[in-house]
Amino acid sequence: MNVNGIGTAGYPAWQGARKAESSTKGDFGANVKATGNVVHIDPDALFSIHHVKTGESANVYRADDYSEDNPVYLVKGTDKNGKEYEQIVDVSKVNPSSCSYTEMLALNAHTGNKSDSNFMTMSILKDKMSGTSYHEKADYMAMAHELMNDMKTLGNWDGYLRYGKWINDILTFCKSKS
Repeated sequence: MNVNGIGTAGYPAWQGARKAESSTKGDFGANVKATGNVVHIDPDALFSIHHVKTGESANVYRADDYSEDNPVYLVKGTDKNGKEYEQIVDVSKVNPSSCSYTEMLALNAHTGNKSDSNFMTMSILKDKMSGTSYHEKADYMAMAHELMNDMKTLGNWDGYLRYGKWINDILTFCKSKS
């Protein structure tokens, strides 16, 4: 199971295989208490993330009727009010220049971006939203290009190339569905 917290730079940090003190195991995976909310992190999800500042979480799964022709995902989580939600996302209809964070997470999982460094990319994109809900729309492509340019300015070429690959993966999929 993977759980994230806040790193030294203020961004959510990735921590692998560690048992949270106040966690319980149930039908939905591990329940972790954070910011007054019970957050559900499921080790069986394709992609799982929790934002400590807002208390929100999201777990991305393939929907029961998923197929290559019908790329539908189920996103389960906890919203910023502590209420559980389920959302069906058809990634073939997601516009990364105007979508919710939950839609972007499903699109991200669909394009195969599930590594530790990609987890940081998604965490930083959420942080750039300045505390807005997982369900509010934002322009993730503009944010990703901004981060890529920041990496170039800093001379962080690994980061620059990582963001460039991520952008390319997302845009390649979006263009192929048109």
